[in-house]
Amino acid sequence: MIIPSIIKSIINLIDKKKQKKIIELNNHDVFNTLNRVKNEVANMKFYTHGQYDKVKSKMCLDFTKYKTEVCGSRMKSLIKTRDIDKINKDKLKRIILEEQNLMHEEYIRAIIKDWSSKGINSNDIDYIIHLFEKFRYDVVVSFEHRINSIFGNSYNSTNFLIMLAVFEMWAMGIDLLPRDMQTTFESLNGKFKDIKYI
Repeated sequence: MIIPSIIKSIINLIDKKKQKKIIELNNHDVFNTLNRVKNEVANMKFYTHGQYDKVKSKMCLDFTKYKTEVCGSRMKSLIKTRDIDKINKDKLKRIILEEQNLMHEEYIRAIIKDWSSKGINSNDIDYIIHLFEKFRYDVVVSFEHRINSIFGNSYNSTNFLIMLAVFEMWAMGIDLLPRDMQTTFESLNGKFKDIKYI
């Protein structure tokens, strides 16, 4: 009786050592996706009344740069959270939801600061951000639903599998970013066309 329980303990210990660590997600494809999406947006060209609108194109790229850089940086920090492999699922869920909100708040603050420094007034900045968030709303709501589902099923038995599922979900949302950027900036009129935007 004692020998089988010792063997079982040894097997469990070996299995635990084999389990993947969340830090391994440092090489997840979500980071390639962020770079690819930024490059896709860099190749977009916007027009106003049939003429190339350099300012609108640059504003769109700058918005995308802040969003992708902030999200990538915060994801890298998230996977380095102390004891993230061992914390309980309720705490992990809270951390992920908080992180998702902080990503959003940080890149919005960054683009507001950047656009303000380039002479765009606060009403116009608010309008563009509101327009983007309107087109992005269904993706953000889907994130929340998917996170609840990820934590609510029995397939994701470890914190690594939960974070893997969350990163896959974020990568899917990032794939939709060029579409939402294009829709947002095509909806703007030519009011920024003649400003000196560097």
